[in-house]
Amino acid sequence: MVLPALIRPIELRPGATRELPDGTRVPSDDVYAMFEAARVGDLERVRALVADVPGLATVEYNYTPPIHFAVREGHAGIVQFLLAHGADPAYRSYPFQESLLQFAEDRGHSDVAAILRDPLSRRFPLAPGTAPLIEAARKGDLEAVRAELARDPDLAHVSNETGDTPLLQAAHKGHLDVVLALLAAGANPDATRADGTRPIHATLMPDWRSRVPEDRKAAIADALLARGVRYTMLVAALRGDITWMRQELARDRSSTFAKAAADTLANDEDTCHQRPLSAAAGRNDMEMVRLLLEHGADPNLPEEGAPRGQALFRAVLHRHEAIVPLLLAHGADPNAMVESGGTPMEHARHDPAMLALLKAHGGVVPDDERNHLERLIEANDLDALEREILANPRLATFDDASWGDGVLAGPAHSGNHALIALLIKLGARVPLMSKWAPYYYFKHEATAAFLLDHGMDPNHMNWHRLTLLHHMAAEGELGKARLLVDHGAAIDAIDEEYQSTPLGLAARRGQRILVEFLLTRGAHPQAAGASWATPLSWARRYGHGDIADVLLAAGATS
Repeated sequence: MVLPALIRPIELRPGATRELPDGTRVPSDDVYAMFEAARVGDLERVRALVADVPGLATVEYNYTPPIHFAVREGHAGIVQFLLAHGADPAYRSYPFQESLLQFAEDRGHSDVAAILRDPLSRRFPLAPGTAPLIEAARKGDLEAVRAELARDPDLAHVSNETGDTPLLQAAHKGHLDVVLALLAAGANPDATRADGTRPIHATLMPDWRSRVPEDRKAAIADALLARGVRYTMLVAALRGDITWMRQELARDRSSTFAKAAADTLANDEDTCHQRPLSAAAGRNDMEMVRLLLEHGADPNLPEEGAPRGQALFRAVLHRHEAIVPLLLAHGADPNAMVESGGTPMEHARHDPAMLALLKAHGGVVPDDERNHLERLIEANDLDALEREILANPRLATFDDASWGDGVLAGPAHSGNHALIALLIKLGARVPLMSKWAPYYYFKHEATAAFLLDHGMDPNHMNWHRLTLLHHMAAEGELGKARLLVDHGAAIDAIDEEYQSTPLGLAARRGQRILVEFLLTRGAHPQAAGASWATPLSWARRYGHGDIADVLLAAGATS
């Protein structure tokens, strides 16, 4: 199969640079070349690029590293090379969070699957058949959990290929009865997922998507702790346990006097790569924040998704006004970037007093075109915005707006139709390709309709040629899928990630309503880019027998 050229996102345009996790800046040409070499199987090019810049072996764009492409396309030699140079075999794809092993097995790349399974089996207690139990635990389906354990009691002790366990999912979703059942069946209460998350972390760390009541979180945490879960500084911070923390810090101080500041207990980095100071700041626990700082906590040490820490970010985000100056007095960086979150300065821009405080401690208001435009849009002063764009028409078509997703992404995310209409009048357009269209341009169905009615391409896609119709089919978004088809979306478009049509992804993900809808609108029941990617193949592989029957009735044969 000959692959089409890899779409080159605007953020990887020639002449731009990218920052690697170690702080090295490299030309975007090299990043794009690395992705393309891994994708087409050019091992010598991969070797040469990594020899020049080792960090290119694990570089990411839009949460996608080179090993993603190498596994997807079945290049075993490149997979071995990248693993030897730091690639994570437990990586999950964006946006559907699928494992590399799943990618390899779906596509029949048995040699690649064997290469991946070796390090994974040494890292996790792998066993087949874990998916139904993990899903039942995530949903809180106690009867299904009991049925799976009755079928195979050993499933309580194992994980999938990314270290995920039924217990972690039940704890994260707040299903106390399932947690207790799994613990009684012998589940490891402290099993660590690939990203370092333990069940106690999944229970206690804030997550706006789960919204588990605090009393239930506490009950689950107590159940885990009763089974011997390791109690750390982060766990104490999340629980507000200042008594234990004070005792441990005193012991740490008395036992060492030549320890490097970053190695003190106050800076303890848990397995999930979070630190106690950020947890205390996020909880608005002034006494604990002060205690940690007094014992040497550094607010700028790296954490997950935050190379310069996130204690100040959390304090500013939640307007913990007493904690912010204390962190600043201890050197917290007001310009520190948090992945997919921005900087403290950005979150203080509508609070004059806090913004002034951050500026007094080195905070910088960027004065580049992108930030200037985004401030104008956020202000929602339509008259002022129109004057600015008429004076500088380039602002309406500025490529770098919203991290390359376009000038209209922010207004679409907030559903501001008046602002969208003005920007379109002044020349703004939705780009043909973006990273986050499902979550920005198609977040609101009414806004999606408005954009399509005003010229948005219904075949809008991401850099893997996954169209919006693919995404809506996969997620079961019937109303939005209907909008796209009504506006002329190519119903049998084939993406690069799954070599599938929207019908194929709907079948793969068990979205029967979308399968039936797409068939009624003329989707071909057999269309695919590869024999393993037909809608019927996906339905059978993932156990959706009812969907397989629908496809067979529509004429599918394989």
